[in-house]
Amino acid sequence: MQDTIYGMVDTVIDGDTIIIIVTEVSKANQSTYNRWERIRIVNIDVSELGSLDGDRDKVKLENAIKRKKVQCSVQSRDPQGRVVADVKII
Repeated sequence: MQDTIYGMVDTVIDGDTIIIIVTEVSKANQSTYNRWERIRIVNIDVSELGSLDGDRDKVKLENAIKRKKVQCSVQSRDPQGRVVADVKII
């Protein structure tokens, strides 16, 4: 079974990475999570920050998701310690 965490999007780092304030976790979760988690959104391919496209992608994600409640279906953690997850606005 896949872990699920819920939270409010606090910060958009770039076009595929956000920071959420974790407000709820599934009782069936196998891992523990911090109060603040950096989430790498799966299945998004964006340009790097600093490029015109990368900066535009960050703004698009901010407009779509900042301050919204999300459900994160956790896939793994990457080498940088970010939670890799499918993210849905709820």
